[in-house]
Amino acid sequence: MGNDVSPLWYWAVLLVYCLFVVYLGWDAYKKQKSAGSAEEEHHDFWITGRSQPAYMVGMSVASGWMLIGMITWMTWATYDQGLSGLWVVAIPWFLSNLLQFALARPLRRIKAISQCEMLQNRFGLPARTLAAMVNIFSYTLWSAAELYAAALIMAPALDISVNAMIIIYAIPIALYMYMGGFRSVINANIIQFFMGAIILVVTAGAMYFTAHGIAAENHTTIWEMLKQQTIINEMAYPYQEGAKATNLFAFVSLSFPLIIMFGLVPGWGAAEDFWLKAQAAISTKEARKGAIYSLIYNTTLIVACSSIIGIFGLIIFKPEVKDGVLHAAKVLGDKGGYNVISVYINQYMSPWVKALLIFLLSAHSMSTVANYSNVSAMNVSYDVLQPLWYKRKGWSDEKIVKWSRIITFLMVIINIGIAMLYNMPTVGATLNDAYFLSSGLLTAGVAVMLYALFWKRANLFGVMAGGISGLIGTIVFFILEYKVWNFSYTMPIWDWIFGKGSMASSYLGYCVVGLVCGLAGLIIGTYLTAPPTEAQLAAVADEPIDDNEEFFKALRENA
Repeated sequence: MGNDVSPLWYWAVLLVYCLFVVYLGWDAYKKQKSAGSAEEEHHDFWITGRSQPAYMVGMSVASGWMLIGMITWMTWATYDQGLSGLWVVAIPWFLSNLLQFALARPLRRIKAISQCEMLQNRFGLPARTLAAMVNIFSYTLWSAAELYAAALIMAPALDISVNAMIIIYAIPIALYMYMGGFRSVINANIIQFFMGAIILVVTAGAMYFTAHGIAAENHTTIWEMLKQQTIINEMAYPYQEGAKATNLFAFVSLSFPLIIMFGLVPGWGAAEDFWLKAQAAISTKEARKGAIYSLIYNTTLIVACSSIIGIFGLIIFKPEVKDGVLHAAKVLGDKGGYNVISVYINQYMSPWVKALLIFLLSAHSMSTVANYSNVSAMNVSYDVLQPLWYKRKGWSDEKIVKWSRIITFLMVIINIGIAMLYNMPTVGATLNDAYFLSSGLLTAGVAVMLYALFWKRANLFGVMAGGISGLIGTIVFFILEYKVWNFSYTMPIWDWIFGKGSMASSYLGYCVVGLVCGLAGLIIGTYLTAPPTEAQLAAVADEPIDDNEEFFKALRENA
């Protein structure tokens, strides 16, 4: 990849870009150091002093979710299953964005920076610690995976090893996060948003013209060619006999889309990346506007462009029949639809356009790595160490700020180590399992607890029972599903409604089981113990708190 353009070009542009993001970190650092007190500096480091306008919130959220994995997942879904593939990722993701908009106002009714701190205010310190540990596990794996994916793209272009690229790539991220924390992350997100938008729009547009040309050569149209496509279904999920790629309802039942929505959407909606940015907005009105902007950006850029790319891929990389079974085009390799974007860029783009897109794709990945590294660092330093160590040892605000920066830097270093493990074949499969497992854990372990914030009957015992039972249910059933039963089992009630093997063939049964266990633990635990006190209920105000003086005063009093 990138052999048509000299590696010197990549080195020069990458160096300029790295210097630019480090400058953003330095600029944020100077602003924080000019604050009136170490406490204000600390608040700016984690939440920019609640000063972000709507467009910054919207662009930053969208930029953070332009994951290489999310983009290629959406592309694979429509390449593998035609329009019906929209139910697999795109539609649930759209619904999760609507959920985030609905949450923008309620979450600002709690005087807390992180969602884990919200849990402490409403239920107690154990709830904060439990949620923080799950978030640390999930977001660290995600950011390390993105770091590894970006290194895979850029290493051949720079003519160096993947491990060396991981280190080179992580250095500027570690530096600008150390200096500016959340402020430098959100500032860099803006330029990275445009990078991601250019990649998706240019690729989708170019693929349209290529597909249109192929259709013209065959004296037909893209739509007519799509009508002739039979759905490929590598996941062995049952679909209608003779269904075409243009059929949005090609599934025999909605079992698989429902599993996605039940198992993953609650966790996506509760993503701490969004909660933090909504809380960082200047006002609740700006937070809600930011959520709308994010919805628009996500729908038009990530969802629409990624899905369209997969659809056009059916024309450009026509599926092939092998041993009587329809498979992805051979040129796409073992990953099939996941490789549509990278293979198209390499085979159809001119050398300099290809070089530009490769650079933009890898540089844009800094957005996700930084976003999730920041979340992990905040969970470690602010949600675990601050209440359990910093405050109990009587540390000054100056010392807490210093260690907040150090922890942030160290989290990126940890990401380097995990990303290198991804590069080891003997370990990669295990990390892959953990990567997918983390999505279910966010729904069953964290989202169940978070949504209970707004249930007045919920109490500490209930949310702890819900979180722990959700985690155990997810992990145990994941092991059974993936390692013991090998996706061959019968699920009572579900299979009776949707057909034999409908849950097993989804490969995501552990998400639904974990969610059911989490909800059962929450409800049973809540009603087995006494209702919460008035003081605990008062942690969730009747109206959003937009007065920053009142907000930060509450943080001092609750510390």
